[in-house]
Amino acid sequence: MDVAAEIERLVDQGKYLMPDIHISQSDLAHPTEPIVTNIMVHYLRCFGFRVEPPYKVGSELAHASREARVFLIRVCRQVERIIQICFPNKTYSYVDIIKPAVKKTLTILGYLFNYLSYYKLFKKSVLPPVEEAIKLKDSLTAELKAKSQNLEQRRLKAKECELAIGQLKKDLHQSQAQLLPLKKSCSEQSNALELIEQLQSELDKRITHWEQLVVKDSQVIELQNKIKSANSHVESCKAELANKELVTNEHRQIIEASQQIVTALEKAKAVLPLSQVEAYKESSKQLEAMEKQLATGQANYQKRRQDAEAMRQELARGAQQYEARRQMNDAEHDKLQKALEKLKVEGEERLNRIKLLEDNISELEQENLGKEQLHAILSEQLAEVLGDNWQSTST
Repeated sequence: MDVAAEIERLVDQGKYLMPDIHISQSDLAHPTEPIVTNIMVHYLRCFGFRVEPPYKVGSELAHASREARVFLIRVCRQVERIIQICFPNKTYSYVDIIKPAVKKTLTILGYLFNYLSYYKLFKKSVLPPVEEAIKLKDSLTAELKAKSQNLEQRRLKAKECELAIGQLKKDLHQSQAQLLPLKKSCSEQSNALELIEQLQSELDKRITHWEQLVVKDSQVIELQNKIKSANSHVESCKAELANKELVTNEHRQIIEASQQIVTALEKAKAVLPLSQVEAYKESSKQLEAMEKQLATGQANYQKRRQDAEAMRQELARGAQQYEARRQMNDAEHDKLQKALEKLKVEGEERLNRIKLLEDNISELEQENLGKEQLHAILSEQLAEVLGDNWQSTST
């Protein structure tokens, strides 16, 4: 194909594909580094590349700085990668952009414009699958990286779990070794507690027996009331005896006076008439009857006095027996109460110790259960992480 026709076709194609670029036939007929750089920068922007020259394109000796040379090298690499999509053996170097040849420049631009036309024509049908493939690749890469990190963490965790399982096994053996004497001590304490309960039941029976023997307060009050009533009866008897003594003294005086009268009457009998003698006999009979009544009253008085004295003595003995029995019962009750309190204190102490031992045993059992559960969880996690290898090593 003629060079002029090729240039005209590329100019038309470039204006159609990149409307914002100003390119002429003379630019392609005599290509320079600024013209080619400007075309390549606009071209790469069509694909979304961020290409910003660090210098003003077209200035003299722009490629003399290191930053400019790095930028041009990057542009060449990007262009070369696009060309190698369809033509893997094609190259585009730094020299091709700073010293462009007409033929190679036209050839490269022809490849690039054709590819850009194909890209714009099939962008919707080509890019989404590629983007999806890239996104899928990125997601799979991220997932693979996350799984690798997770696997590494699980490996580290598996090692930690193995160490923890070994320590838990040691702790389990130690706990079991500590649990045996505690169980033995607990059984001994339980036996001792049963013995204390038996002793306490026997003491309760003895206390009940002594409580039955001890006189109740109501009986004491009743006995005191009886003593008071008996004392009042004795006092009344004493008063009655005193009254009867007074009456007896009066009768004795009367009898003495009557005897004097009788003596006087006997002396005067010789000179007294018969009627007076009969009156004297009648008086004598009355006197004898009164003396009999006096003797009967004295006998009754003496009997009542003896009965009162016997009752008083009996009441005194009862009071002494009651006081002795009360003192003995109080002493025995105090003794039994002290023994019962001592046994209760010992029983409470033993119960507290047994409760403490039971709490220790329950804590150890809970700790053993937690360790066994932790061992099972760690084993499951190790089995999940390591798979069949862990199952074979654990068995």
